Amino acid sequence: MGKRLEDLNLIDQPIVIPTPRQIDPRDTAWYRFLQEIDDLLATGAYTWAESTLSDIRDTVERMQVVTVGQRRAVTNIEEAGLRKRGGSRRYEGFRR
Repeated sequence: MGKRLEDLNLIDQPIVIPTPRQIDPRDTAWYRFLQEIDDLLATGAYTWAESTLSDIRDTVERMQVVTVGQRRAVTNIEEAGLRKRGGSRRYEGFRR
């Protein structure tokens, strides 16, 4: 025969499940990456890539993960922006 209800050790306290220490998002790589994108957009020199940068930013913020491809894309955009500001062009000196 089983135990009676009075014999069971029933506690009226809620079960508390310990949670891991909350990580401050500012300490994560994905958050710092968002700041890099925001810094690029704030310069006003990347309006030609604003939609791409914004899309990457939105995806990273939603997923809270940065991929190698996203990093490469932002690096390529940043380097292209530096080349544009430097005035160098692929066909510089070419005249018709």
